[in-house]
Amino acid sequence: MPKSVIAGLAALVSCLVLAAVPLMAQAQEQTLNQSENTQNKIVQEAAATQKKINNLSSQTQKMLAQYLSTQQQIDQMKRYNSNLAGLVNDQTSRIASLNNQLGHVADVEHGIVPLMEQMIAGLKNFIKLDMPFHRKDRMAAAQKLEDLMTDSDVTISEKYRQIMAAYGTELDYGKTVDAYRGQLTLNGKPQQVQFLRIGRVALCYQTLNQSQTGCWNSAQDQWVVNGGYRRNVTNGLSVARKQTTPSLLILPVLAPQQPLSVPKAVQGLQQPTVPATSAPAMHTSAAPQSTTATSPSPESGA
Repeated sequence: MPKSVIAGLAALVSCLVLAAVPLMAQAQEQTLNQSENTQNKIVQEAAATQKKINNLSSQTQKMLAQYLSTQQQIDQMKRYNSNLAGLVNDQTSRIASLNNQLGHVADVEHGIVPLMEQMIAGLKNFIKLDMPFHRKDRMAAAQKLEDLMTDSDVTISEKYRQIMAAYGTELDYGKTVDAYRGQLTLNGKPQQVQFLRIGRVALCYQTLNQSQTGCWNSAQDQWVVNGGYRRNVTNGLSVARKQTTPSLLILPVLAPQQPLSVPKAVQGLQQPTVPATSAPAMHTSAAPQSTTATSPSPESGA
């Protein structure tokens, strides 16, 4: 083959190669762009997918927390309901018990009313047999209780409460020291005197000018004049009024020789008595008996 032909073919091939290079570069660039677009699209879709996954994970955590909280509340409600069931059962049993008690209220009233009347009668008899201090006021209080028993506006429980309060007041008289003024008939003439009460151990009087002093003698059921205790009674009055400090006092204890008869109304209310062998011996003399005692601090008394 002639050299000229070969040279022409080489030149043609070179031209074709030069012409194909730009086309190949352009094709490669297009392919690269497509790859980048595809990669960007994949990254964007992956980011969107991850975002969805994160959202779903957050929602799942919230739902799990709500589930656990709800489960805890359910457990607490079960325990609470169990406790309420116990309370309801207890209240139901109490209601049944109260209904049963209400059914016996009439029987209780039938028994308590006579008892209260007996207590009032015993109280009145006790006041009559007791030392004559504040007797008018004490009898008025007992009479008020007797009138209260026929008052339909007062409940049985309130009547019983007031009766027990009156018994408590009488009980306090035995633990208090009292000094008060009152009227006493001396030599057939009513006079204003000062009374000194040491519990229920001694009850004495003294005229306002201190000219006469006496004490109550339970054995003789009357006042006995005894001027030998004038100074001690005067000191006792001062102690009872808190005008001086407590001191030793010598006062007569005028005890009866024989026990006083107790009314039947009082006997039913008495506590079991101490055997006679343990009781202290009594003096047989009817004259006033003296005793030395420390006077207690005076307490409020009517």
